[in-house]
Amino acid sequence: MSTVQLFPALYRSKVAHAFVRSAQQAGYRYLDYNAGELIGVSYLQATTLRGTRVTSGTAYLAPIATRKNLHILTKAWATKVLIDPVSKEATGVLFSRNKKVFKVKANREVILSAGAFESAKLLILSGVGPANHLESLGIPVIQNLPVGEQLYEHPGTFGPVYLVKKPIDNFIQLDDNINLRNIIRYINGRGLFTTNSVESLMYIKTPVAESPDPGVPDVEIMQAFTSIDFDSGPGTATAFRLSNETYDGYFRPIRNVRSFMYLPLLLKPRTKGKLRLKSRNPFQHPRFEYQYFEDDRDLDALAYGIEEAIRVTSQPAFRELGVELYSRKVPGCEQLEFNTHEYWRCHVRVLTATFHHQVATCKMGPPTDPEAVVDARLRVYGIGRLRVVDIGIVPDPPAAHTAAVAYGIGEKAADMIREDFAAGATGSRIHKAIHSDGFGGRADIPIEFEAQRMFGRIVGPRPFDESAFVRITRFRREVGSFNGSLSEQDQGILDEDNKV
Repeated sequence: MSTVQLFPALYRSKVAHAFVRSAQQAGYRYLDYNAGELIGVSYLQATTLRGTRVTSGTAYLAPIATRKNLHILTKAWATKVLIDPVSKEATGVLFSRNKKVFKVKANREVILSAGAFESAKLLILSGVGPANHLESLGIPVIQNLPVGEQLYEHPGTFGPVYLVKKPIDNFIQLDDNINLRNIIRYINGRGLFTTNSVESLMYIKTPVAESPDPGVPDVEIMQAFTSIDFDSGPGTATAFRLSNETYDGYFRPIRNVRSFMYLPLLLKPRTKGKLRLKSRNPFQHPRFEYQYFEDDRDLDALAYGIEEAIRVTSQPAFRELGVELYSRKVPGCEQLEFNTHEYWRCHVRVLTATFHHQVATCKMGPPTDPEAVVDARLRVYGIGRLRVVDIGIVPDPPAAHTAAVAYGIGEKAADMIREDFAAGATGSRIHKAIHSDGFGGRADIPIEFEAQRMFGRIVGPRPFDESAFVRITRFRREVGSFNGSLSEQDQGILDEDNKV
């Protein structure tokens, strides 16, 4: 089976080496943060190969793209899970492609892996979610479940920023480094462009951390080899949604100076948000209801992370590089004394960052958990033949980035799906306890029902008829490849009882 592997970075600046040495000088151990212990410092481990990012698509899909029982359609948008309102079992999926709507029927199960936002949105569009929210949208309620009722995020901030006074390299402007030499080095898997900017990191535990376990961090401090001003174009500032006032007032003045910055990330936020649909339009993005720093301690944790980064950077290893804390105040914090705790709290509010680590919209939990949407085998409560297999099932914000967690969820789910099939339990429907908030379905918890016994037919292996898909252009390994448009004949084929 293909999998995702971690590799050390092929390129590291002098700043990265100085950070790792300085952190050790400040009292942190050097460790492998993927080997069990977290509190300490390490060089970054990344899912890259020869300096190119390895994604779930390139690692898992590309090697098996020619399998006869795998069909991949690009430029397709799932719009609804088809669920029988009487039997409460998923029967297929509707999707749109090239301005046409297609229906694909499932013989065994439907698996949602659209991410924390889109999987929850699909469930709600399909009638599975909070009854009051569904009714407000005019969507018939098939199963009252707390989909999107909770949502966690890893907020962070940009900074502190440091200026490098000694000529350690020429990484001042991106434009100056786009040259033939660096391009050739990148093609050969070497050089500056093989970095993803973050080079090393440190996990710390702040005084406001809630966990009594001394080994569980609540803040991660990432060291970037440069700062946002490295990109003189609008790309980086636009990607991070920096206003012109903030960028011009804080980053533009150091555009021609060698600089680097830290990215503190809050691993254990206390703020809990929600996901709501704006309408029944499946192409409209859902509403992200999340009030950053609703709990004041979240601000204190990130401010402490900044202060700890400053303490580390004051060690001898960094003094050798001639670094200096950038003391210009961010717009909106001019009234506060620089380099105080209150100033850094303000800095965090102005330069707030998201790292796109949203979780818990389809929370996994036992039948007695009123917030749970799926069980331990990722089956949606009360709906047969439907699972959610993505980062949205994680019940609480993890003390880690979510990519590797998502890969682990996928691999474990693959094992469980095979196990259930071998045991004849594919399509089992389970129920939750009825809670005071109304979410659930039964008072007796939980009895599993064999789908084939409940609905009078066998849900098991069937011969795969490849002819239904043979004319659809297949996914190829080449970067940028995509399926061709479906012909009218192909559309008719997809509308038949196809297998997914």
